[in-house]
Amino acid sequence: MPTRSRIPAGICLAFALASLSAQAALPRYELFDLGALLGPDVSTASQINDLGQVIGMRGSSSAFLYTPGSGVEDVASLIGVAAGTPVSAYGINNLGHLTGHLGETGFVYRGAGSVEYLPAGKFGPNRINDAGVFIGSGYDGSSGYSYKFTPGTGFEELPLYDIVHDLNQSGQVAGYVLDSTDAGGTERAARHDAGGIDLLGTLGGDYSRSSAINAAGDVVGYAASAANQQTAFLYTDAAGMVALDTFGLTGTDGRSEATAINDAGLIGGVFRSAFEGDPRAFLTDGNSAAVDLNTLLDPSAAGWVLHEVTDINNAGQIVGYGRFNGLARAFILNAVAAPVPEPETWVTMMLGVALLGVRRRAGRHRPGRPAP
Repeated sequence: MPTRSRIPAGICLAFALASLSAQAALPRYELFDLGALLGPDVSTASQINDLGQVIGMRGSSSAFLYTPGSGVEDVASLIGVAAGTPVSAYGINNLGHLTGHLGETGFVYRGAGSVEYLPAGKFGPNRINDAGVFIGSGYDGSSGYSYKFTPGTGFEELPLYDIVHDLNQSGQVAGYVLDSTDAGGTERAARHDAGGIDLLGTLGGDYSRSSAINAAGDVVGYAASAANQQTAFLYTDAAGMVALDTFGLTGTDGRSEATAINDAGLIGGVFRSAFEGDPRAFLTDGNSAAVDLNTLLDPSAAGWVLHEVTDINNAGQIVGYGRFNGLARAFILNAVAAPVPEPETWVTMMLGVALLGVRRRAGRHRPGRPAP
């Protein structure tokens, strides 16, 4: 008669729960030092597309484009102006098209030397999607406003404040409005699409502001809690605005802001604790407690402190800025290892092992069998 292997129920439960927890855990990351390619100046990375191309700034006035396998190019050269001309780049889509401004003139670069300069007053186009829709800020001579440009339709003024932060592939825009019922013009996080404007709510305090949006229309940003603590949030149509669990990082006196979200729901941002003035980057899947991103780095990042996540692409690559040996530099993070089990995983596994030990000892002392 075949012998059946009997596995204690505690062990089965432990490994089942460990497996579920590991699926939600975050991986280790390898750091690619963009700053090493950009020279001794301060550098920041602002956006990464799904092909791994990155835009950002070298110094205060020199925009760059990084393309894997090709290296770094000055955006000034791409748009046909003299090297060293002050140029900023704010958006890049999956076709490699860029938005930015030259002086006070906004531009869209569509590759192969094709540059479109925007009408006067429409400076700072800051995001562009694959359909060529882009958003930005303008000034009409007396006040600022936000706009969206759609190919075949043209420019439209948006019912949002004059700073709009992000745009998804379906044309939804993340920004904020000023509450007209409040004499002080309190900020309220908002999302705009063809159906109009959606106010996203608050966390019980008196302001909220959105930072980024993904393909599902999920929005992240920051809001005041009922205790007036600035807290990172995630807004979904199903659950509304909820606070991200950054409290283990900030304590009750710190603050946090979610700055990036990809289509898989991976969220990055920045936090400050009451006891540490320098900002630090965080990462969360939106369901688990946020993790200090610095604790997920492999040895390739020795000497770095990551200060902020600015974007996450749909391949899971992360860009932002930090300090390497005291100098502010741009980085790219690539996942290089299996997810790290979260603390509850280890506790569960240890409980399972303990249960196995108890079961074995009980077997040695069954009734009718003398103890040694």
